[in-house]
Amino acid sequence: MNSIANNNIQQNIPPNVQQNIQQAKQWLTQNVFPIWFERGYESSTGCFVESIALTGEPLSNLDRRAMVQARQIYAMTEAVRLNLFARDKATPIIRKNIQMLIQQYRLPSGGYAHSINSALQVSNSDVDLYTQAFVLFGLARAYELLQDEQLVIEAKKLLNYLQESRSTGNGGHTEIKAGKTLYQSNPHMHLFEAALAWVAVSRENCWRQLADDLFDLCTTKFIDAETGFLAEHYLEPWTPQRIDGHFIFEPGHHFEWAWLLSQYQQLTGVPTAQYSQPLYESAEKYGLTPDKKFAVDEVLSNTEVHKKSSRFWPQTERIKAAVDLGLTQSSENQTAYAQVADTAFVTLFRYFEGLQAGLWQDTLQEDGKFQNQPAKASSLYHIINALSEYILKRPQLG
Repeated sequence: MNSIANNNIQQNIPPNVQQNIQQAKQWLTQNVFPIWFERGYESSTGCFVESIALTGEPLSNLDRRAMVQARQIYAMTEAVRLNLFARDKATPIIRKNIQMLIQQYRLPSGGYAHSINSALQVSNSDVDLYTQAFVLFGLARAYELLQDEQLVIEAKKLLNYLQESRSTGNGGHTEIKAGKTLYQSNPHMHLFEAALAWVAVSRENCWRQLADDLFDLCTTKFIDAETGFLAEHYLEPWTPQRIDGHFIFEPGHHFEWAWLLSQYQQLTGVPTAQYSQPLYESAEKYGLTPDKKFAVDEVLSNTEVHKKSSRFWPQTERIKAAVDLGLTQSSENQTAYAQVADTAFVTLFRYFEGLQAGLWQDTLQEDGKFQNQPAKASSLYHIINALSEYILKRPQLG
């Protein structure tokens, strides 16, 4: 974008949006990064901690999930991309963390263990698909920063394991938890995210092929042809698991899939609006509280709300989807998306109120009270992703 166009955008940003962006940047740099990238990181082991107590103390005795390590790699690299965290500070941390992740979590099969304990010994050897997706994602983001070709080799070993050992035979991969084989859409969503992260940084065809396969799986198997909703759980690949004849969908995942499909279109040129737009619209229509401020956790395919609580992360996905899909609309139609993004932004910050600066609540219960629990490191991935999209793209939205 040329400087004149950029100046025009800056001049036209509404005051409330300017304030939101400034609030997000200050909160991240002054509050979040000091507690999560300093107190929440163990320089002796290279591990990010799992959680921080609401008193501000890192809970170092908890098992450390591989997923958390990968998500914190993303959070730190995204902070660098936003020029909110110094590259020269991030680089040695990411290098040590990714080496630790490979050395301590990787199993002989080529997959990665779910978690290790504080002594860096494997405590849960489940090779769940959700974890594998995030390890691939973390490797892509680390590679983008470090340009270490060994990370490409490690990622392809993991992809090989998934293709050779975990394919269902009917598209996609099996999920494994506690020794049980499951079929779920959510791990594939994050595998799609990982594939797109690799497509963005590598020209190797295997990543584009993985992204194409997962796009096809989503649009032909996951999205129910009758209702247009995207199921979470399946009895087999890929028959939705039902409760009294209805399956569960999550508004937060509708928003997230809509955003990822939009990213896929931007990277590949393949049109996706026919899928992303209905997912977004159904989440907006059926997945919100009556005041339209909070996204709820679960809805049945008959549109009845199944779980009225509101975790924080669906609010972040609503921000991302509203901003990104809004930019694909004509200028006269962008206002509604801008309003959704701004509403979801304000709602998200409700989860940070009344706590030590830099921490967050996870779940707003049906009774309107927040569940009392430590702040989870895994949450920062969602938060910085949403704030990054808002900071970078909201000024362009009419």
